[in-house]
Amino acid sequence: MSLHLTPASPDCNFTVTQCSHIFPEALGNIEVGGATAKEYEAATVWTILKRFGYEDICTELASAVQGANLHRLENILTLDMRIHHMFDKLKLWFEAVEGQPNCYNIELAPSLGRPPFIPRRVQFVSHHPGLPLPSPRYLEVHAACCRIAHMSGAAEYLDLIYRRMEELQVLANNGGSADVLTFALHRRLAVVEPV
Repeated sequence: MSLHLTPASPDCNFTVTQCSHIFPEALGNIEVGGATAKEYEAATVWTILKRFGYEDICTELASAVQGANLHRLENILTLDMRIHHMFDKLKLWFEAVEGQPNCYNIELAPSLGRPPFIPRRVQFVSHHPGLPLPSPRYLEVHAACCRIAHMSGAAEYLDLIYRRMEELQVLANNGGSADVLTFALHRRLAVVEPV
């Protein structure tokens, strides 16, 4: 059996790509009335979207309890695995270029600088005309979440707290780990007694 592969040119750059959801796949893995941390967080995201006027997005993506709608092509990007990680961590987002459909400037969290493997602009295209491109509205909501997280400083603080939670084996005698304990307790209480 012959595969007929085309040899790569010596100056060609390679990367590993991954399927990336604009609205994470975890938002669909919930049960109505569920009480786990992930179910509570997912319900909170849908509630916030509705309160900010994005009921249409909730209807499109959350109507299937098991998350089948989250796999629609409008919610999917194929990204370099490093870019995928930054996108999921709200450290990278796409800003629409006015007057140029499906063209986006790639914005980064201020702390990142600009790694050489990240272009400044991208144009989404479909090589199959019948298949939809990523939804500009979904990307707009993701970008807004990123901007808010970095403008408020919340992203850096949460990164620090999560890192300290993972590394901390015992609480400090001087109260230096009180913020980590408080965060962990609030998170646990939110799961037990959802608002």
